[in-house]
Amino acid sequence: MTTLKIATIQYGLTDIHSAEHYWELMAEKLQEAVRQEAELVVLPEYVTAHLLSLVPAMDNEEACRYLDSFTTVYRNFFQHHSKETDMVIVAGSHICQEADGYVNTAFMFFPDGRVETQNKFHLTPEEKHRWLLKGGDSLNIIHTRWGKAAILTCYDIEFPEIARIAAARGVELILCPSYTDSAAGYHRVRHCCQARAVENQLFVALSGIVGSLPVGRPQIDEGHCQAGVFAPCDVPFPNDGILMSGRLNENMAVYTTVDFSELHKNRKHGVVAPFYDRRPDLYEREEKARV
Repeated sequence: MTTLKIATIQYGLTDIHSAEHYWELMAEKLQEAVRQEAELVVLPEYVTAHLLSLVPAMDNEEACRYLDSFTTVYRNFFQHHSKETDMVIVAGSHICQEADGYVNTAFMFFPDGRVETQNKFHLTPEEKHRWLLKGGDSLNIIHTRWGKAAILTCYDIEFPEIARIAAARGVELILCPSYTDSAAGYHRVRHCCQARAVENQLFVALSGIVGSLPVGRPQIDEGHCQAGVFAPCDVPFPNDGILMSGRLNENMAVYTTVDFSELHKNRKHGVVAPFYDRRPDLYEREEKARV
């Protein structure tokens, strides 16, 4: 299988009046993707934080406990809808509890019932010092019917080392669910998504939260994003490497079909080959010299 139709979501914060209403809206987004014949859906980081708008403002520890209370419902909902729709669903990320504390975990649901997870590696200062989350310490290379994928959540994409490791292990699609509450934060993540696509000669799919809540919460108030799917800036792809992108900060889904055979052509016949033309010996020598 060389082609894959991706739906990457600009998830709009709206006024919801119950948890049931939230899940109904989520089901509507998934049904829209079905009508567009998407095979993979990518939802944003912290997508379930929208549920915090249903309760009075909490401190971060209370918010973690509250969001974790939805973990069983969250898993059951997306497992059911993945099977019913025959779509692979990257259900954004969700705060859940592990033995040593709370983690920001991205979940990927498959129609056959398989569930893959990836804890966010690189935590922002807010996540470390205010949320008191624990960072991930193991990269999950996810095998799919179209090839290998990896999930690098938001801030993770700003670190080229982990993306290069994923690429060296055969990953050709990086999935980047994000939540950025400022234009600067969005542009950092967006530019790094495109940089990772260029330097590793692979595809990157970015999703994010947009809009604002009528009454904000300390953990989520507004979002900035222009979701998209990116490729190397080289033949046979568009000059700017943008396969498709949404309209800035609008509540919408972005659909595009990626062709992995074109990626293989790029790696063999591109004008440049940054995936292959690395100089590890040079980098190692210079790193030692710096010390």
